[in-house]
Amino acid sequence: MTALLHVDGLVKHFPIRKGMFGRAAGAVRAVDGVSFDVAVGETLALVGESGCGKSTTGRLVLRLLEPTSGKVFFDGEDLLALGDDEMRRRRRAIQVIFQDPFASLNPRMTVAQAITEALALHGLAEGRRRERVGEILSLVGLSPEHGRRYPHEFSGGQRQRIGIARALAVEPRIVVCDEPVSALDVSIQAQVVNLLRDLQKRFGLSYIFIAHDLAVVKFIATRIAVMYLGRIVEYADKRALFDEPRHPYTQALLASIPIPQPAVKRRRILLEGDVPSPSNPPSGCRFRTRCPYARPRCAEETPALQPDASGHAVACHFWPELVPREPILPGTAAIPRNPRLEALQAAFRHASG
Repeated sequence: MTALLHVDGLVKHFPIRKGMFGRAAGAVRAVDGVSFDVAVGETLALVGESGCGKSTTGRLVLRLLEPTSGKVFFDGEDLLALGDDEMRRRRRAIQVIFQDPFASLNPRMTVAQAITEALALHGLAEGRRRERVGEILSLVGLSPEHGRRYPHEFSGGQRQRIGIARALAVEPRIVVCDEPVSALDVSIQAQVVNLLRDLQKRFGLSYIFIAHDLAVVKFIATRIAVMYLGRIVEYADKRALFDEPRHPYTQALLASIPIPQPAVKRRRILLEGDVPSPSNPPSGCRFRTRCPYARPRCAEETPALQPDASGHAVACHFWPELVPREPILPGTAAIPRNPRLEALQAAFRHASG
């Protein structure tokens, strides 16, 4: 499968400055050698705890931040080699949906003005921008009449739909979704995820979907990259990662996903301690200070992200010994039926679809 986006060895270090003259006294290693591909029409999810570098990675791809080193190729073109004017034209193809839609919308502009601004910036739909705004709003489940309102007049879920509409107005090919549902209620999360999936099928969009919740990622991702302290520790097809998580950190994330039946027995994995500082990461494997299986080699040698023949890659010296014999998440057959819950789920699917 040909890659639409290719990221190779991406690094971003933020200098720590001290003293009267602002001398560099170290660096925060927010992203430290990240590589991945995104194919046409697929969704790559970047998953991890807060502070692991996933949002910074998204901003580096968008060139909202300039990387310390590395390469970003879009459709074979080196984005980091483009000048400001060339990059401004290229931004039409690479859009973003932010976590907080209210902060990303101008409160003094109506919804129609915000979307029209994006169209005008790229010289699109001249002579029929009002009609185009109505089409875009209808596409995301809003009414054309909503274009006359201001952002504060909408709910959180509606504002996120407006953010999606603004991103889609310029007809992008890839969209960076920076935790687009983390601030929404669970029922609204499902509606927004379903909307993103429908739009992807309709327009052949590619997504980089940034999230910390694997339960959400399961319903939209094609492949998943698990990040920890600035590095990818596991990279695999969604089904392979859920069925056979190889890295201890991935296993812990999967074990934290809630299931609707508390009586069902499942494996518990509790991580001790806090995430180390990215300005002073541990030697060797960065996860070793919280890993229940850490050994002396983990402190001495940094594990490489090694893929197997299927493309499932893991950065762990001892992963063959750690693959769980039983699934961490119970299959549907292991969960007793709950007719009331099933009826509620069916009603929700009918209302949201």
